[in-house]
Amino acid sequence: MARLSRCILVSNLLAIAWPIFLFVVLLSFSRVEATSWIGIASTSYRIELYPNRSALWQITYSVPLLDMEDMALFGEYVKNFTSSKQAFLDSFEQQMAQVVGQAANLTGRKMFATNFEACAMIVSTPTVSRGTITYRFLWNEFLEGSGSILYMGDAFEGGLYLYENESITVIPPSGYRACYVSPQPDALNGAITWHGPKNFPSGEPAIEFLSMETKLYIEFLDQEAMEFEQVTVQGRIEPPLAVPILIIYTKPDGSTFNQTVMASNSGSFTSKVSIDEAGTWYVQATWEGNREYYGSSSQIASFHARPSFNVYALLPFLLPFASIPVALVILYRRRAKRTFPPPPVDDEEKVVALLRSAGGQMLQKDIARKLGFSKSKTTGILNELEAKNVIEKEKKGREYIVKLR
Repeated sequence: MARLSRCILVSNLLAIAWPIFLFVVLLSFSRVEATSWIGIASTSYRIELYPNRSALWQITYSVPLLDMEDMALFGEYVKNFTSSKQAFLDSFEQQMAQVVGQAANLTGRKMFATNFEACAMIVSTPTVSRGTITYRFLWNEFLEGSGSILYMGDAFEGGLYLYENESITVIPPSGYRACYVSPQPDALNGAITWHGPKNFPSGEPAIEFLSMETKLYIEFLDQEAMEFEQVTVQGRIEPPLAVPILIIYTKPDGSTFNQTVMASNSGSFTSKVSIDEAGTWYVQATWEGNREYYGSSSQIASFHARPSFNVYALLPFLLPFASIPVALVILYRRRAKRTFPPPPVDDEEKVVALLRSAGGQMLQKDIARKLGFSKSKTTGILNELEAKNVIEKEKKGREYIVKLR
């Protein structure tokens, strides 16, 4: 009973002392009282991240209840905790607002904390019963970045410390995967976990998350074609991935056939098909995805194939007018001859031209902004140019300077 009484005394300090963990240690309560419980008590921290850059923080302090006397004592504590929970929450909310405000000043983001909750309960299994005290709150604007890349770590100014029997688990945002983790976690199976004792340096734990979403686009140079001609479908996948793309063609009679093409390292792909039927054709590109990226489908695009006209079938009727058949053929062929607009300027040429106009070097983000490219598309184009020894990239802080060779 003396052991459990000390444990409850420590837990009573939780609402007051816990916020300090962000910049000093993960749980800063009376270590004098807790010293004898390091071997039996445990503290877990769970950070569930969301695509909108917020994070649901949950801290759970747990102690084993070894006999009926422990069970009765902690049961009484649960009743007392529940009746005075608002007092705990008010103090907890006030101090967390200060902590989040300090982090907001450090990062320059408009952070704020909401949705404060607390509960105490007994959790029983066939083998052991544990008394638990849990606090939760939602940290808005906890993550840095937007869109395809999110980053966790800049709020941990001063680092963190995990004591023995303590752990911290990070749940990635839905639709994202961890592409960089520091330091090396003890477990990485969807959730990312570290166990104490562990000392994290300033700015860690640090994790970079990459969106698993992909997008497919297709287009034609001309929305009309002639029967028996060949039509070229151009497309791209974002982010740029060298993966097989399935092209689904639907003919005017409703029948379908497929064609598989390979996207290049820049994400572009091309499909060609011979038109054997007049009418409206429909085309869609799909990708099934893999372990790192979700599959996706493009919009359904269409083009119209006009029926061909065989002038030679009219020759028997034109024999009485022998002086003009050849002229008619030539006239028809001239009219039927199709002209195509000049090919668009290649994206790589656009980048090279922009660099030349800027004196030979620019920031990578400025290239994307001026050309209207996405970050992933810009990265793919620059990787291709670097492989061709046209440019070189130099890292400066978190940015890249792109220079013409």
